[in-house]
Amino acid sequence: MNDPSPGQAGQQVLPTYLVLDVSKSMKPHESLLNRTLEDIVNTLYSSPRISEFVHLSILTFSTRPHVVLAMTEIAALTGLPTVECRGSTYFAPLFETLRDRIELDLSGLTARGSRPLRPVVFLLTDGAPADTPAQRWVEAFEALTDPRWRPHPHVLTYGFGEAVEGVLQRMATVAAFIAEPGAATDTEAITSALNTMLNSLVATAAGNTLQVPERVAGFREVPLDHVEF
Repeated sequence: MNDPSPGQAGQQVLPTYLVLDVSKSMKPHESLLNRTLEDIVNTLYSSPRISEFVHLSILTFSTRPHVVLAMTEIAALTGLPTVECRGSTYFAPLFETLRDRIELDLSGLTARGSRPLRPVVFLLTDGAPADTPAQRWVEAFEALTDPRWRPHPHVLTYGFGEAVEGVLQRMATVAAFIAEPGAATDTEAITSALNTMLNSLVATAAGNTLQVPERVAGFREVPLDHVEF
């Protein structure tokens, strides 16, 4: 794997985190995840405008989070590690790791002369949190998305299988989607969610502002809570 290339000084870039649940319940879909990830990267790589704009990091999580791909300019990629599925679904360590990585990655991008936009996190899960106490993941997520922390990311969540609607809603800052029962198989849900993430990145690169999907095939959007005064 090559190191990220410096790109053009002053160029706007989008730090993107693709976060995948790889707990043991995802084992039947391991090959599909790897194939779809490769397809996404190939599509992004094929367009110079997108490959220079999108800087990608891939994280997986189960019992512990793992940085599969450190923040890399798409144009610099020469290969992609494979993911393996095992363990349980713990969110708190993931959110803590994401906060650390964002801090590190944005400092690195800025030091190389790039102008990073607000990071975006696409999170795909098929399960409920195994964290105990449950408040731990909530506190970790609040630290990650605290508006007082300057690089706090946009977060979009996609859930299927045993994912809990209220959890997806609580973990999203921009949009949350949950698979409709009977509308799609788990395989179709994974493919649809990941392809929608890809389409969002393509549209965002074209408009230089985050483009949120209006719909995801086989999913319905979960309304986010709003505070009214």
